[in-house]
Amino acid sequence: MKIAVGIFIVLLLLALSSSAVMFVDPILADDGVIEVLESSAESRFPDSINFYIKARSVTPIDDIRVYFRLASGAKGRAYRVAEFEPGEEVTAEAELLTRTGTNYIPPGTIIEYSFEVWDKEGRVHRTPPEELMYMDHRFEWQSISSGPVTVYYYGDLDEQRAASVLAAAEKATERMLPLLGIEITEPLQIVIYTRYSDMSSAIPFRSHAHSANLITEGMAFSNERVLLVHTPGMSADGTVAHEFVHLLVAQAAGKAHEEVPAWLNEGLAEYGNIDPNAGYDSFLRKGISSDRLNPLWYQNRFVGKPEDILIAYGQAYSVVRHLVSEYGETSIAELFKEFQDTRDIDEALQLVYGFDQRGLDAEWRKSLGLEPLAEPEPQDEEKPEVRPTSTTPPTAVRPTPTIAATPVPPTTAPAARALPTPGPTSTGENSPTRSAGCGASDAGGSAATSGWLLVLLVPLAAMVCRKRRS
Repeated sequence: MKIAVGIFIVLLLLALSSSAVMFVDPILADDGVIEVLESSAESRFPDSINFYIKARSVTPIDDIRVYFRLASGAKGRAYRVAEFEPGEEVTAEAELLTRTGTNYIPPGTIIEYSFEVWDKEGRVHRTPPEELMYMDHRFEWQSISSGPVTVYYYGDLDEQRAASVLAAAEKATERMLPLLGIEITEPLQIVIYTRYSDMSSAIPFRSHAHSANLITEGMAFSNERVLLVHTPGMSADGTVAHEFVHLLVAQAAGKAHEEVPAWLNEGLAEYGNIDPNAGYDSFLRKGISSDRLNPLWYQNRFVGKPEDILIAYGQAYSVVRHLVSEYGETSIAELFKEFQDTRDIDEALQLVYGFDQRGLDAEWRKSLGLEPLAEPEPQDEEKPEVRPTSTTPPTAVRPTPTIAATPVPPTTAPAARALPTPGPTSTGENSPTRSAGCGASDAGGSAATSGWLLVLLVPLAAMVCRKRRS
């Protein structure tokens, strides 16, 4: 019996190794066996990106897939199965939805895609990667660039205003790169709209109640490395700089960028703002006088009434200024290096400064002449769940709530600078949920191997059980 079990285990291992080879190493088609005659991708803003391919083979083609990912590499590869009638010459199409929910992709996103064409004999032909920039095709876009930053503009938005947007991003970059300890390694796109009615079709859908009260001035999408901004006749330097810093903060945090707490993310964004909002200091004073300053460890995201959120922005800006003035700019870069490794803001703070969020909160309050918060009861020690937040502040002149952002593929967390228009008839849009769309992992092979493992282990388990009973 022992010999039989040993033989079965050997056969099992051989079967698993052969099945692994089957899934990992498909037969590559020789030249001329499978030919791709045409392939392309088309932006169908705001609904989808459509992929097309025409191919032929000496044996019938029965499967075509299009693989895609963000060109920035921020998320993994995903795929869609193309629709077509199997045959020796086929035309196929696949659709990637881009409009809402986890499918949302902002205009300005660069998508890398390629095709796999399979015939009935198990041979596969793979096309080289190509790139498509998903854009709002309602307008004829022009662009200006400086280094890795490109600004896209259209129509009555003249080049001088686009140059002003680019200059604001450059000034914010010059200020923040030394503080964050990074260099821009991937292209960044800024897409600007002159009319809010134009931009409203390009941003994630919000409920009617929200859209009736807020106007989104800008939204940053970290995974896609895209900034959407609304620039009417007035200067947008503050909006552009604040939002652009969110993209830089995301790069500094790396894969942990979705876990950067709101107080740090928003405080840094305002610290790097070349046209900072002087009203935040007055809202901070109001928060102090009315005892409405929340503990830092409860500010992973900003929620509450409009005035509460304005107070939170004032507090975040003040805390970041305190860290920089007391410990120097280089400490922020060290903090992000530790945060990338730990993914825990308390642990990262402890390693760099010697205190966690509670200690920072107490030190900051003392610097303002305030009493530190009392130590919580033991049952209150557990921190709330960390969730990504990156919302751009409302201005103090026209206070408005911003909604915490949550995270192609699901999302940088977009950041939005939300401003209400005066009066009860105001219209607009509030800050978005996280962008999403092409983040599903490609795990078909491993799933299939696990299936074979389960099928083969069942008889083995039965055999062992029978031996034990005997």
